[in-house]
Amino acid sequence: MGSTVSFVWELLQQLLIWGYLFLVVAFSVRVIMLRLPVGVSLAWLLVLLLLPYVGVGLYLLFGERFLGVKRSARTARLKRAYLHARRNGPHNHPESWADSHPASQALAQLEYHTSGIPPLGGNRVGFLQGAQDIIDAIVADIDRAEYFCHLEFYIWQSGGLIDRVVEALLAAAARGVQCRIMLDAVGSSVFFSSSALQQLQVPNITVVKACPIRFMPWQLARYDLRNHRKTVVVDNRVAYMGSFNLVDPAHFKVDAGVGQWIDMMARIEGPTVPIFDGVFRWYWNVETNQQLPLLDREIVSLDEPALLQAAPSGPDVAQESILSALLQAIYAAGESIDIVTPYFVPGEALEQALKIAARRGVRVRLTVPEKVDSFLVRHASHSYFSGMLASGVEIYSYRAGLLHTKAVVIDSQLAFFGTVNLDLRSLWLNFEMTMIIYDRPTAAELGRLLEEYRAEAEPLSLQVWRQRSGVSRFFENITHLFSPLI
Repeated sequence: MGSTVSFVWELLQQLLIWGYLFLVVAFSVRVIMLRLPVGVSLAWLLVLLLLPYVGVGLYLLFGERFLGVKRSARTARLKRAYLHARRNGPHNHPESWADSHPASQALAQLEYHTSGIPPLGGNRVGFLQGAQDIIDAIVADIDRAEYFCHLEFYIWQSGGLIDRVVEALLAAAARGVQCRIMLDAVGSSVFFSSSALQQLQVPNITVVKACPIRFMPWQLARYDLRNHRKTVVVDNRVAYMGSFNLVDPAHFKVDAGVGQWIDMMARIEGPTVPIFDGVFRWYWNVETNQQLPLLDREIVSLDEPALLQAAPSGPDVAQESILSALLQAIYAAGESIDIVTPYFVPGEALEQALKIAARRGVRVRLTVPEKVDSFLVRHASHSYFSGMLASGVEIYSYRAGLLHTKAVVIDSQLAFFGTVNLDLRSLWLNFEMTMIIYDRPTAAELGRLLEEYRAEAEPLSLQVWRQRSGVSRFFENITHLFSPLI
């Protein structure tokens, strides 16, 4: 009996060993054949080798940008209708670019060929800071709504100032306004499991989950492909977009030890508003299998100068869409690059671009919060600081809260604003929204607001930074190895 048990045990061990080797080889070949970025590929190979079987499970869950068969099919059906918006753009008229940064026209063409969305002039843009001002403006526009209100957020948490938005939506719905709300299934999971959802279950209000988690291959099968957008559109008259989740900072993550979240939103009027709404409708149709028209009102220009381009990005579009646009702009910078981002894990290409810019004399200023709500991201971010500082990049540590605004301003003339963090998750995995600003005065105004953040931040010194403990540096370098996967 003992020999039989021993034989079975040895056989089981052999099967586990050979099974592990087979899986490692098979998935390693898969990683190699996909030709992912070198850092991502090496990180996955390391995970597969160091974590027997667990590494394979992690790769199945998080290794590829798989959206599910049904979702991918719906997206393909919608693309052709969506791309008709391109005919409204000024990209074939050189005079439209006379007052823009020299790199603007080429950048607009790059983004146009990626998303099919043209730059559009005749917009008015204003920037709002602070939860009170943001909520006041959104509520005022919802109160004036006549046809529809479309809201898309990563996180919705009721309470405090947010109750005013709920009240405004309920009043709008009572007037017959169609209110559609799309919230990320993970980011807003607490909201979906709370009684607050019941308040919105009334006629003319529909709430849906974006990117619901399911594990069947015909559904969305990756936990970490998230809808990270924050957009409000009212009657195609006005749109809001930026970094602000629908939460009251005074009540949100108060125990995280990072302070209140500091955000900014843009309020937009003009022909770019229906484009933002078209993106919302596209993803609403993907999630619900409905057939909302993507552009249901004529695009009308205002007598305003702002030339803008909506730039949605995510795992369903070109793999490096927003990263390519950022790199194009950074390499075209002649004087300054001003960046504000809460999460800075740039990857090799973006890191190198910023270092090269600093070495060729461009003033590169990066402002990040001193504390963030992710332990791993904080240390992975720190692993880049020494090299950046040594190359001449100025890094500022913001200590008045979790600075959550995301913006890049090039030469005070060209800007990116929206939901994209300068980390690999935002650049590769999340559904994001960026507004590219080609209007010089608007870009300069955004640059001035970023300067206000820097005025409240402390500059980091390379000499002081290098005095960190060896334990800190070792842990940062360990997280750096896995930064392509964070």
